[in-house]
Amino acid sequence: MRTSHNIKRFFKGFSYAFGGIISCIKTERNMRFHLGAAVIVAALSVICRLSASENAVLFLTVGVVMSLEAVNTAVESAVDLAAKGEKSLFAKKAKDAAAGAVLISAVAALGVAFEIFCKKERLKIIWNFFCSNPAAVLIAAVFLCIWILFVLKTGNDNNKDKE
Repeated sequence: MRTSHNIKRFFKGFSYAFGGIISCIKTERNMRFHLGAAVIVAALSVICRLSASENAVLFLTVGVVMSLEAVNTAVESAVDLAAKGEKSLFAKKAKDAAAGAVLISAVAALGVAFEIFCKKERLKIIWNFFCSNPAAVLIAAVFLCIWILFVLKTGNDNNKDKE
């Protein structure tokens, strides 16, 4: 009986984690941006038929960026709760440092993406793929439009209140 309770608690933890991810996607514009970028990277990795090690580097890089975005959201929420609406240099420092961590990882991710995809032979593969698949061009255009709307979505977005 005790084991059954522990298993339920274990899986309940996953439901909380998935809830946190969904909440970040719903409320954080930057998380929506990173999610769209991850889809593009995944598509390019399939088009270019990357090696297992290149895919592993990309998965880790995307995971780090999105994880730090979630941590940034948690830090900002906790600081806002603790500060209770008052301006504080300590609160600003904590929030700025958390945002800076995301920026550092995002810049590093761009470096990884350029290193992997911006080689002459890879760019040629991508170009030839889209030139020989007009439907892929249409799908990419529709995806980009949806991604822009998804990123710019308003409503529950917490970023609209940020300075």
